[in-house]
Amino acid sequence: MAEYASIADSSKPNAGRIYDFLLGGSHNFEVDRTAAEGILKVLPFFSQFAHIIRWFLGEAVRRLASENYRYFLDFASGLPTMDHIHQVAPPDSKVIYSDVDPITVAYGQELVKDNPNVRYVVSDAGKAEEVLGSPVVEEMFGSNRRIAIGFNGISWFLPDDKVGHSLKVLYDWAGSGSKLFLSYFDSESIPKGMDTLVDIYEKLGQPGYPRTGAKMKELMGGWRILDPGALPLEEWVDVEKVVAAQSQGLIGGMLKGVVLGK
Repeated sequence: MAEYASIADSSKPNAGRIYDFLLGGSHNFEVDRTAAEGILKVLPFFSQFAHIIRWFLGEAVRRLASENYRYFLDFASGLPTMDHIHQVAPPDSKVIYSDVDPITVAYGQELVKDNPNVRYVVSDAGKAEEVLGSPVVEEMFGSNRRIAIGFNGISWFLPDDKVGHSLKVLYDWAGSGSKLFLSYFDSESIPKGMDTLVDIYEKLGQPGYPRTGAKMKELMGGWRILDPGALPLEEWVDVEKVVAAQSQGLIGGMLKGVVLGK
């Protein structure tokens, strides 16, 4: 842990802490809040954007838990706060979080260190084999391969080859009956003016990859799209009508969510 000296460095903004702030969390510093406020000046809807992605995660986890899924593997997890998987799933669930940012992972490890059913590892979502090859998988899941996999909020940050690669690796590894939930940026539903969001990420060195539903389906490989199909995230989440209305107006259906099965 010592090698990640900036785990509590309040002089530099961190993506995981910025996202925590946007979700209304307290695991962030003034520098993170300042960075977030700068984003919100340009993209005032961005907090709602963050919320609805997390709401979809919670809805997917609740549905899978109701089907007796108790082993969860998550990619690009961010900080494990604000209704993340281990806070929504039944207490006996085993959860492995992963993220490519070692600072986020180190901070996340501190947050879950007292929970014996949760682990957090460094892994690139575009290289799923990294986490699958970790000893933590056998430690947490044993021989169980009926797994619920989260690929939420990350596909639009990865090029086609990496999305297709990881989804294939996960399909080949997962056991029969496994399910995977993901969200994607639908290029056919982007409201006018939303190219600003793509431009901002491009300038931050994090290009975005909106896709058509047909392209996304192609990248899913052997995974089957389960009912109710690919829906706007606001149609997945069970929230008050006023919030759903705000989501529809701000997000405009451009974020789609889907649950896949093997």
